[in-house]
Amino acid sequence: MPDDLRKISGVLDSNLKSTLENKTSFGGVDYFLVAQDGEDESALSLVKTEQGNTSLVTAEAIPGDPGLRAVPREVLKALLPGIDFEVPRDGPEPPVDLDLRWTREELLSLLFDKAQSKVGSPEMNSRDNSPPATNHGRLACAWAVNKITTMALGKPVGGGLSTASMFQALKARDVVFDEVQLLPGLVIISPTTGSNVGHVGITGEDDKIYSNSSSEGMWLQNRTLKSWSDYYHVKKGLPILFYQLNTSRFSRAAIS
Repeated sequence: MPDDLRKISGVLDSNLKSTLENKTSFGGVDYFLVAQDGEDESALSLVKTEQGNTSLVTAEAIPGDPGLRAVPREVLKALLPGIDFEVPRDGPEPPVDLDLRWTREELLSLLFDKAQSKVGSPEMNSRDNSPPATNHGRLACAWAVNKITTMALGKPVGGGLSTASMFQALKARDVVFDEVQLLPGLVIISPTTGSNVGHVGITGEDDKIYSNSSSEGMWLQNRTLKSWSDYYHVKKGLPILFYQLNTSRFSRAAIS
């Protein structure tokens, strides 16, 4: 392990393989951009060292992540040239007219059907189709869920490319699902918390879960509820939340 990476490894996700991608200094502070890669989740994490103290700026150095708001623009341009970090925040959404709304059951079915049918689809190849900020599809779990939702329902969940920002969008707009029996077509999310990198996907039948695979760069049925819980909750200590997308957000006219 390179010396720089060894010095900052204590603030990184110990479950992922880490590679130092870039570094820069600004205002007496050293900044390090670290790629962290796993089977299903990956991240570009930003770490800083100031006066001998090392801290994690954000586990997700990706447009839209709230942890980047206090980072000087000069630092982001030096570490990630060519990436546009000026992402507009999601604004308020007017509710869809009652006569144009899907029913809860229809919405769940549409989202599940699209998630299932697009497994292995070329248009869900995140290596080829996701924005440059996803690091060739490795950071594309939120992108993939937004794309599936747009294809199924005519608009994305929200939050852009950041899992943390998608979680904020879900909390603000959608409905927590806390019933005992899971349903296909829910959004499942273990939001990135601290140094532990999370993930987001869509539930299917028989406790199957669909999401972007960072290692494969493809939308796959790559987890079950048990394997998700064992890894993200038991091993990484992240919460698991389920959201039913709000029927007031999605119009039948959007996909007719």
